[in-house]
Amino acid sequence: MIIILKTMLAGIFRDVHTLILTIMLPIALLIGLGLYFDSPAYSERLVVGILTTNLLFGATMVTAFNVMAQRNRGIYKLLRVTPFSTTAFICSMTGARAVLTMLVSFIIILLSVFVFGITVSLSGIAFMLLTLLVATICFTAIGFITANVSRDENNVNMISNLFSFPMLFTSEAFYSMQNTPDWLQNIARLQPFHYFVQAMSAALHPTGPTEDVWIFLAVLIGFAILCLLVAVLTFRWDTGISIGKKLKSL
Repeated sequence: MIIILKTMLAGIFRDVHTLILTIMLPIALLIGLGLYFDSPAYSERLVVGILTTNLLFGATMVTAFNVMAQRNRGIYKLLRVTPFSTTAFICSMTGARAVLTMLVSFIIILLSVFVFGITVSLSGIAFMLLTLLVATICFTAIGFITANVSRDENNVNMISNLFSFPMLFTSEAFYSMQNTPDWLQNIARLQPFHYFVQAMSAALHPTGPTEDVWIFLAVLIGFAILCLLVAVLTFRWDTGISIGKKLKSL
């Protein structure tokens, strides 16, 4: 499992798209927008928005494309003949994604503190990193589910967008939903990204009761367990196995 994890990590840091979109782009956006909109209140929302959105698209879309590409190349057929289990493989890939997320997020948090003067306690930073870890598990699992239900790489793009953009638009990552209709706020409470953003915002700028923060994290953990379970149950080693046949075999 450790060897697989190291191999995946090496692949992630050699991938040009990952280096540009997951590492360089969020840091550039933070510096550019943070300097342009020189406001402490906006800087806090910007930090939360960049941290959460970067994880959302990195974990769901990139994971889905990687899984589909590796499956099409027949890599999973080779793994299938080994004693390596499905759960261990998904955990290895999630672990590699978590290492990348923690590294990039820590850099963004440090820049926010030392460049834009955002105040956050050590306990707040610890809680943010814990939340990011749980969110990485949750959204990487969604990336696996996307690849499992997709027929080809074109299908991956469409299904990734169907998962990611509604979650982003029904969250408070970049704007407040306080004045939106009740039905839209109720929809937001049905998806994990809402609780991810709420937990990160509460850790950075606590305004409500302390127990609310832990409730947000607990709900996110529940979503992570559920998504991980679905990802394992629907995982396909071979492109010749349809998702329908996979579900019937359960």
